[in-house]
Amino acid sequence: MRLTILLSASVIGLSGCASLGGLSKIKPEATIVSAQEATPQKPVWDEPAPQDLPSTDWIGSFSDEMLVRLVSEALDANTNIRSAAARVDAALARADAAAADRLPSLNANSRAARNENAGPFPSSTNLSGGVSASWEADLWGRIKDGIGASELEADATTADYAGARLSIAGQVAQSWFDLIEARLLTELSVRDVETQERALRLTQRRFEGGVTGSSDVRLARSSVANSKALRASREQRLSAITRNLEVLLRRYPAEEIQAAADLPNLPVLSGVGTPGDILRKRPDLLAAERRLQAQGLQIDVARKNLLPRLTLDGSGSLAAGGLNKLFNIDALVGSLASGLTAPIFQGGRLKANVRTQEALLRQQLETYAGTALGAYLDVENAIDGEQRLSEREAALRISLDEARKAEERLELRYTEGLATILQLLDAQSRRISAEGQLISARKERLANRVRMHVALGGGFESDIGPRAYSLARLNNSGATP
Repeated sequence: MRLTILLSASVIGLSGCASLGGLSKIKPEATIVSAQEATPQKPVWDEPAPQDLPSTDWIGSFSDEMLVRLVSEALDANTNIRSAAARVDAALARADAAAADRLPSLNANSRAARNENAGPFPSSTNLSGGVSASWEADLWGRIKDGIGASELEADATTADYAGARLSIAGQVAQSWFDLIEARLLTELSVRDVETQERALRLTQRRFEGGVTGSSDVRLARSSVANSKALRASREQRLSAITRNLEVLLRRYPAEEIQAAADLPNLPVLSGVGTPGDILRKRPDLLAAERRLQAQGLQIDVARKNLLPRLTLDGSGSLAAGGLNKLFNIDALVGSLASGLTAPIFQGGRLKANVRTQEALLRQQLETYAGTALGAYLDVENAIDGEQRLSEREAALRISLDEARKAEERLELRYTEGLATILQLLDAQSRRISAEGQLISARKERLANRVRMHVALGGGFESDIGPRAYSLARLNNSGATP
């Protein structure tokens, strides 16, 4: 009965603070955030798309078992991914802490005092204890909005975690293809040195036979030295790429990973979808959108801080009536007191906080727009690269074929004394250059495909909540993103 009277009196007092139009006019309207309106739109990508997105198993689409194993290892062990997972756990804990504001809080306290008396009166020890409870009625939804903001931040942090997995998967794939390219270029340099040494031996025989001069021998020696220098440089790059890949896998950089013998074939790309697809799939955009929504709720919380609050407080004391009264619910309810507080003068602090939150929302909108434009740019560049790199590879194949035929012809003519050493060295240099460029072009097409998958979001599903995704991460940490 006392509790009912207290609640009624508080509501009556709150009604007195309201306008004659009723309490509903006091509560501010919810802030509406539209991320899509902040970004430019394009109806379709340049490439036709019979499907929404490429396969979510984009790592497996390269048909490279070693790459699949390396990516799985990285997703389980990489330091950035583990840090992102810890941030998800922390965000979930903060959301749980925010949800606790809906419930009453109960606190216990105790105190001991020792009285030292002189004379015939004995000394005594006084023990006292108590329990206090408090609860705030969420009249305007301020607590609910705060909880919602925390949950949205947990969603955003989960998307950050997915983005870290996608980024590391892309980095591992890029490093693996770089490693294969470095091996192929190193092997090419080894063959080049052998070719140049063979030309040097031939030139020395011609010089010893009096057919050519010493300058031809020196040019041949210079060419051998240049080839050896390039070989050393490529061997160094091969070692560095190997160690970088091992660090991504959280291994010691011991240069133990062996590259494959050749680059895999480029998977067939059926389509890349529409700009709207990456707004729903790309983790960094999903994170930015969730943070936009959370910031909108923070504005609502700041506005509702201007409104009155209704709280209930109660306490029980052991010293007041013994242990049985301390845990007597009737005694605790009997000590309840309702409180109605409303801000009157805060020096403009609360209103300034509202303006701060509104400014932060504008900042978040521009951040989202910039992230979306960057995502569009990544996909557009990847789409353009698909065509340009294909044309480059085709041209380099023709160049290599012609350079090989020219080298074979000039080597024969040189042995017959019908061509100069400069012509032969130039033909060999052109063939080596064309072969090296073709290897790099093949690798770059694979790297461009990786960039496209990463730009499209890599198949991350936006409907997975933070707790479900956290559980999936723990149960299947080695799955591809």
